[in-house]
Amino acid sequence: MAARGTIQAPGMMRHGPFPSLAPAVHRPLEPLPPPELLETKIAVQGAELDTLARENQRLAATHGTLRQELVIAQQEMQRLHSRVSSDKIESDLQMRGLLEKIARLEEDVQAGERVRKELQQAHLEAQSLVTVRQDLTSQMQQMTEELEKALADFKRLPELHAELDSLGQEHQKLRAAFEYEKGSNIDQVKQMHVMEKNLISMAREVEKLRAEVLNAEKKAQAPNTYESSFGSADPAYPAPAASQTTNYANIGYGQSASQTEKYANSNYGQGLGYGSSSYSHTGGYPTSNYPDAYGRAPVLGSGMAAEGTGSYGGLNSFGLYNAPRGTPPSA
Repeated sequence: MAARGTIQAPGMMRHGPFPSLAPAVHRPLEPLPPPELLETKIAVQGAELDTLARENQRLAATHGTLRQELVIAQQEMQRLHSRVSSDKIESDLQMRGLLEKIARLEEDVQAGERVRKELQQAHLEAQSLVTVRQDLTSQMQQMTEELEKALADFKRLPELHAELDSLGQEHQKLRAAFEYEKGSNIDQVKQMHVMEKNLISMAREVEKLRAEVLNAEKKAQAPNTYESSFGSADPAYPAPAASQTTNYANIGYGQSASQTEKYANSNYGQGLGYGSSSYSHTGGYPTSNYPDAYGRAPVLGSGMAAEGTGSYGGLNSFGLYNAPRGTPPSA
């Protein structure tokens, strides 16, 4: 690039008129010099022209080189411009890529937020699944225990069937005994009804006799108007004594009430549920409480009540047969 500078040829870059011509301008009326001087001047001017021609050639060569260097510089400038433009394009592309990368990173960050939220939701769902799994495990354990119990009960099925058969046989025996006892109790109840009717009729007769005795006592205790009007009574008919009148209640007719009370307190009256058999003038005999005697449900030896029992029962609390008479039918 040193050729780009201004090159000054020696003796060529001069300013102003030549020194030999200047006096001619300022002094036009001077006399002409001699021919030798003119020749020397011409020779000097020719030499100067030669130097100027050489300088001109050198300047032309320098100009050509400078032009070539200018072309090269322009080409280099174009290359630099193209390189700068390519660099600019490349930088623009890089910038665009960076911007796209930044946008992708921002999208990734937003997606990361979504992923983080989804991950939190997944953690919550995992925890809920863990709790559900624990619940299912506990339910499975309970079902396993219930299955084991069911298997144990299934293994005990033959024993339970045997026990059920034995209970069925016992039930049949107790049913037969109950039917037998029920029939015997019904017979006893019928007999009690007949006896009750007999007692009622006997009590009525006793009451009639008692009324007759009371009337006789009243007549005996009545004052003798005949004796008071005609003097003393006939000694052949003495008045009845007080002890004699009071002993009527202790004779055979007067003992009927005590007999009825004894009957009420006996096994037929009290043990079997009859009420008091005493007779009243207004209401007569009270209603006998038959279901109270026969209404107890029989209880088996295992603690269960026998099925199909009616208002009459013939079994005690220990499940044993307790018939008042006769023997139960054979099983």
